Amino acid sequence: MHESLSHLDEWLIYFGLFIILFFISWVMVSLFGQVKKVKESASTKRRTMGFFSSLIVLLTLAVMLLLFAVTRIYTTFSSHEHVATVQCRPAYGFGGNAFEMLYTPITDGRPGEQESYILKGEKWSVGGDILEWQNYVTIIGLKSMYRLTRIQGLYAEAEDEMLNPITAFPLVKEEQSDFWKTLADIAVKTPFIKSVHQNFVSTFPYYGDTFYIYVTPSGFTLERFQGK
Repeated sequence: MHESLSHLDEWLIYFGLFIILFFISWVMVSLFGQVKKVKESASTKRRTMGFFSSLIVLLTLAVMLLLFAVTRIYTTFSSHEHVATVQCRPAYGFGGNAFEMLYTPITDGRPGEQESYILKGEKWSVGGDILEWQNYVTIIGLKSMYRLTRIQGLYAEAEDEMLNPITAFPLVKEEQSDFWKTLADIAVKTPFIKSVHQNFVSTFPYYGDTFYIYVTPSGFTLERFQGK
């Protein structure tokens, strides 16, 4: 299965949003309760001091929470997850500008079954959908969601793209997923979502070399390793 939600199920997304709303509500209720107590006991210096003590505690917790959030954001946004490996070799008997692409999906660090594709073109491309959360949402550990959807052959020049046939292969059953289309539709209206977009990486085959495809919070990246 080439679809991945970065180890997040849909229920975890909603649970995370619930935690955020619950925390905000709890803080508001706590502050309201403190203000109410101060009004009722304004004449008592001891209780007033208790309010300020509670306020200091809340501010301290807020600072700690901010530091924790910054740490989470830095860790999440600097992470790379290996999601696929690609190797290419010549393909004979398929005409000019044809090559074989060997694609291996990686799930939880474990390689899946290697697949073979004959591509027409001078370059290969792999990509799919990316959901990037707002920075403050990463405080609860939510990572970007992704799914690899397509392998495709490309040409270096736009004119060649128009004159030559294009080969493309889906990596999922539904490239136009209703779930992802809904996310893209509501992204601009949802404060928790920063972006929902498609992202592809491509390069020349470089026979004998190995390519690692990584996913980051903002999209897919590519790294090439020279063969021996």
